[in-house]
Amino acid sequence: MKIAGNGVPSSRREVLRGAGLFVAAAVVAPSLGVAAEAPARRQPATPQEGKADWLFLNGTIHTVNSAQPSAEAVAVRGDTIVYVGDAAGAEAWRGPATRVVDLHAGMLLPGFVDAHDHLAMAAVSKLGVNIRGLVGKDKILDTVRQWIATQPLDAPLRGHGWTVGVSFEEGYPRREWLDELTGDRPMYIFNADAHDLWFNTAAMKAAGLDKDSPDPDPGKQYYKRDPDGSLTGSAVEAAAALPIAMALGMSSLEAIRESQRLTIDRAPSYGMTTYMDAGVLAGPTNEAAEGVWRDLIERDNRGELPVRIVGTVFTRNVGDDPQAIAAELVDWSARLRSPHVQISICKMWVDGTAMAGTSLMLEPFANQPDFRGTITLPPSHIKAQIEATQRAGFDMHIHADGDGSVRAVLDALEEVQAQLGPQGRRHTICHLSLTHPDDVKRFKPLGIIANGTPLWATNYDGVYIEQYKALFGAERMEERMYPYGDLVRSGATVTFGADLPGVDIDEVPPLIQLEATVTRQRPGFPNDPAMVPRQRISVEEAIRGYTINGAYQLRLEDQIGSIEVGKKADLVVLAASLFEVDPHDIHRVPVLLTLMDGKARHDKLPA
Repeated sequence: MKIAGNGVPSSRREVLRGAGLFVAAAVVAPSLGVAAEAPARRQPATPQEGKADWLFLNGTIHTVNSAQPSAEAVAVRGDTIVYVGDAAGAEAWRGPATRVVDLHAGMLLPGFVDAHDHLAMAAVSKLGVNIRGLVGKDKILDTVRQWIATQPLDAPLRGHGWTVGVSFEEGYPRREWLDELTGDRPMYIFNADAHDLWFNTAAMKAAGLDKDSPDPDPGKQYYKRDPDGSLTGSAVEAAAALPIAMALGMSSLEAIRESQRLTIDRAPSYGMTTYMDAGVLAGPTNEAAEGVWRDLIERDNRGELPVRIVGTVFTRNVGDDPQAIAAELVDWSARLRSPHVQISICKMWVDGTAMAGTSLMLEPFANQPDFRGTITLPPSHIKAQIEATQRAGFDMHIHADGDGSVRAVLDALEEVQAQLGPQGRRHTICHLSLTHPDDVKRFKPLGIIANGTPLWATNYDGVYIEQYKALFGAERMEERMYPYGDLVRSGATVTFGADLPGVDIDEVPPLIQLEATVTRQRPGFPNDPAMVPRQRISVEEAIRGYTINGAYQLRLEDQIGSIEVGKKADLVVLAASLFEVDPHDIHRVPVLLTLMDGKARHDKLPA
């Protein structure tokens, strides 16, 4: 395929331009890590061509535009911002039908961009009984028993919320414990981040599993077993966990639509106007997810989709062919799209989680001196997928949790750049639970984007700090845990996303995540110990991570992410200025209005 001058296949450029979504690769501003140059937008509109539909006055208008950081007024006509300036100049835009919003003590911001989430279907792992925060076998089983008693006999039995190494003194739960409560009714319960699954005997049989069933990826994605090979009732990592849940209807279109009502439909109430879906896991391969994407596209074509979605083609198994994955991305990018939906990124998992020991460490775990964890994909495969994706003209979004995994990915990215050149790519590494300081310094020179989930960088569930101390020791935590502050100060581009199902549904709102990265404490727990407080960032830096930097990651910074004339009218009105409230109250600030394309998708403005 012919590569155009900016590293994007010419055929793909035409497809994206025709859909109104194309953003050419830009020169990266060294100081900010966001686009310094971008294709010129259309000529500014004038009041003589038509008055504004919306006029925002007073309050705090934070544009996230370094050339014009603040303004007294903003006008919107149709789907476009047509004026950003002083109040006197805005009067020319006022007409008889203009809706004038006096911000008072409130704040106008660009719409929030969640740069890593799974809103299209991840809430299916949050249905059923919630056992999050419960500790001890007896307490958990009693909660499950009471919940089952409230369910119809034909209702699916499912749940979520247990934590490896915390919920059960025994470590991982067993199927016999659920058997006593469920009889011959299948049941599964995801752990808190949906990487692992607890299931009963009926569920095991429904999925066609027995002691002779092979592990999908031995030692990395597998079933816990007794000495005789029998499955104990715990599946570790997605390749082992998802087939069981899917056999019990987790990926049915009915369940997925139910989950979207809890996520996508609520996104405007959070101030979110755009998000990146980091993998629609409706089956073991991307093919199973095509129906989910088609359903979202149909919603969008009917005018019912309240957010922009940038989707991904995913890969997580060593048996995946990198060339085939890249070809699938080229195909889906061309076929599966609508005004607010595009699929333009390759998502790759190279490990699991540091907490579960399924990611690679540079040094052994503090409590397991002979164990450094595992990496799902070998370095050669990681490099091959990056190269295939980059040659096809697309960006990578790479899950890497442990510091050993992060280094392996950075090494692969560096090798591909040395071979092919950067070609305007905007590859991202996400999660970064641990990152060595030497590797933090590599992000900016390589042009690699760092994506994180701020809530994880707190004493999440009241146990994370002590658990991480046990796993890594206090010195390694201080040096490497969730180094968002070090990354920002290094000049790297840093973006944020909630990453449901790694958080609960009510923890998806960007204001919750913003507060967490500013305080490094759980929202609502101001007396919590802070996780590595030197990694805190400012409110302004956090806003950039959830607006213009996210837009840059998704190649949409010429359309959204800041308040500038000619950009799309994706805006959010907050009841208070985030610069004025106590940082511990950020999550309490009401979202009063969310515009996407100039249309009110959430409107709680006072009458």
